[in-house]
Amino acid sequence: VAKTTKALIKSEVFGSGSESTIDIAPGVDCSAILAIVYGIGQVGHHFVKDSFNNFVADPLKESLTDSAISAAGLEGVAHSYTAASNDAVKHASKLNRTARFFHDTFFK
Repeated sequence: VAKTTKALIKSEVFGSGSESTIDIAPGVDCSAILAIVYGIGQVGHHFVKDSFNNFVADPLKESLTDSAISAAGLEGVAHSYTAASNDAVKHASKLNRTARFFHDTFFK
């Protein structure tokens, strides 16, 4: 049986029991079982990636950005930009709600 590179790396890092074997009885529809197993694997992969981004990468990026803005003396400009950006989002949201109201009221 040929193993993928990923399987070989997992075997070396986690030991020989790192691969999954699924025994399915004859006559059983295996598609639901395999979908569950693959789904659990996907959720685990995204959970680890999202956790790393939320608790390590994003705070580090924000800290570096704040440090660069502070070092350049642009705190006032950054604050003004943030306020203007938040106002633009608020007004765009109001415009979107108004457009949705007119669409739902007159065109449905």
